[in-house]
Amino acid sequence: MAKVGFIGAGKIGQTIAYSALVSGAVDEAVIYDIIPELPDKFEHELRHAFATKGIKANVLGTNSLDDVSGMDIVVISAGKPRKPGMSRRDLFVDNAKIMIDLAQKLPSKNPGAIYLMVANPVDMMASVFMKYSKQFTISAGDQVETMRMRSFIAKKLKIPVTSVDGFVGGEHGEDAVVLWSTVKIKGKPVDEFNINKDEVSDYVKKIPGEIIRVIGGTTWGPGTIIADIIKSIAFSENRVMSIATPKEYEKEIIHVSAPTVVGSSIGPSLESLLDEKDRWHLNSAMKDFYEAYKENLKQLEQATKA
Repeated sequence: MAKVGFIGAGKIGQTIAYSALVSGAVDEAVIYDIIPELPDKFEHELRHAFATKGIKANVLGTNSLDDVSGMDIVVISAGKPRKPGMSRRDLFVDNAKIMIDLAQKLPSKNPGAIYLMVANPVDMMASVFMKYSKQFTISAGDQVETMRMRSFIAKKLKIPVTSVDGFVGGEHGEDAVVLWSTVKIKGKPVDEFNINKDEVSDYVKKIPGEIIRVIGGTTWGPGTIIADIIKSIAFSENRVMSIATPKEYEKEIIHVSAPTVVGSSIGPSLESLLDEKDRWHLNSAMKDFYEAYKENLKQLEQATKA
């Protein structure tokens, strides 16, 4: 079990916190937000829910970042959410400013913590936070896309989702790629089944926008999946998940997802076990990420000078 700080008590932050606490992985949670009363009233909601479930975890909702202290894991979902028609990258400058502020305030009170980035564009925000904090930071990356892919294949074939394995990698979002060499159905290669790969890839990339258009945001899927990342760290389950870990590219730290062992320590990455085509996709994703990231950093620099 772990002490976990949740930075951001919006819809996704609330869903992650609830799911992680219900999983039993968290024995102490501090939930922070800048909005007056929001974390405090969410704390009451959690206490009411946990009373009926007999959950003993200690929970504090607070508007003081100083209360986020001594955490094992710090989950950052604070920031502007994506609205219908927006790209995740459209959020870069506004959310990067928030990450820089948090990077200056959190590390001194949370030595040795693992930082788990959720705010979008999630991989770039992980890179920004790590750049300014110098703390080990991971991104929830493509673990959400991975579960979307598995669930869609299971629905198409009318089989339990537990019969589908495999991963999505690259940058979280529209540029994510299905790593087809990892996809197995009932233990057999995907090519032995009647699956339209383009249809699967399109679903993975487009369904978040459709959910946002109709519901207003993606919460239950990502919230539950990200809580599983917390659980795997807290219990050192060593599950293989497609998270984004820091990699050095052209002397810059960037975050791109690949299947990775997730436990109390993070790694190793299983990228070397992928076939040549999938490794090419990941290398291409790193190059594309780096070029977009550097351009966004220039825009951030201009915005902070203005």
